[in-house]
Amino acid sequence: MSNIEYSIVVPVYGSANSLELLHQNICVFFENKYSYEIIYVNDCSADESWEVLKKIKSSSAIATIINLSKNFGQHGATMCGFKYAKGKYVITIDDDLEAHPNSIEKLIASQKKTNSDLVYGVYPKLNQSFLRKALTFIYKLLSKVEGKKKGKGSSFRLLTNALAKKLSDNHKQFVFIDELCLWYTSKIDFIDIEPNKDFIDKKRYTIFSLFSLTANVILFSSTFPLKFVTRIGISLSLVNFVIGIFYIYKKMVLKTQVDGYTSLIVSIMFSTGLIIFSIGIIAQYLT
Repeated sequence: MSNIEYSIVVPVYGSANSLELLHQNICVFFENKYSYEIIYVNDCSADESWEVLKKIKSSSAIATIINLSKNFGQHGATMCGFKYAKGKYVITIDDDLEAHPNSIEKLIASQKKTNSDLVYGVYPKLNQSFLRKALTFIYKLLSKVEGKKKGKGSSFRLLTNALAKKLSDNHKQFVFIDELCLWYTSKIDFIDIEPNKDFIDKKRYTIFSLFSLTANVILFSSTFPLKFVTRIGISLSLVNFVIGIFYIYKKMVLKTQVDGYTSLIVSIMFSTGLIIFSIGIIAQYLT
């Protein structure tokens, strides 16, 4: 049984300029406080990040470095780190120093106070472009369909090792950690942290990749499409049911001639709505 208290997982991409400073700050924070290890996962960086990591490893026994053969994305690289984490708790932090390692103390204090399985450090205010803010707002708005805790996560988090292992055992083509966490626990806490003013903005996500990520989350990591289809189905059924009643009333009560194709179309639309509604219900049960 490992006696390591905290495993710090750092997904690395294009951060050769910030890695040594990040490593130094993490070590300074944990020194003489807690037992720890640091796991760096190089997500096939195009710069000298891997060379810097090898240098860090050569001078630091607490560092584990992993080099991925291709780019799997931030969440995929983080998930890889989970597999190697030995600590009782796992902390994830970005490689750009946006969250200063000193803020880890807030995560630890919150977890001890609430005994949560997962604690997020969230930023009240971030200096982002209008389009990036708009995409974030849209994602969070759509996420609220799933639940009030959806869309509130961040990449600065503390979770139990047991939860991390459950996540790493979930093999999927597309991985979005914050959505998967909600499958396994409801014991989640959020604390406000201030972003590091001296962080290195390397723009991990381009506008195109943000669009892609948002679309993938909605399609593959949420039930929003299923709920949308279900609502479309029941709406079609109800509208065409009312129209059908109207034409029956005209035929039976008002003795008005109703064209055959009208009743046929209403019948088809009503039955189509029922089919779509039923498929949506079945799909939600299966998920």
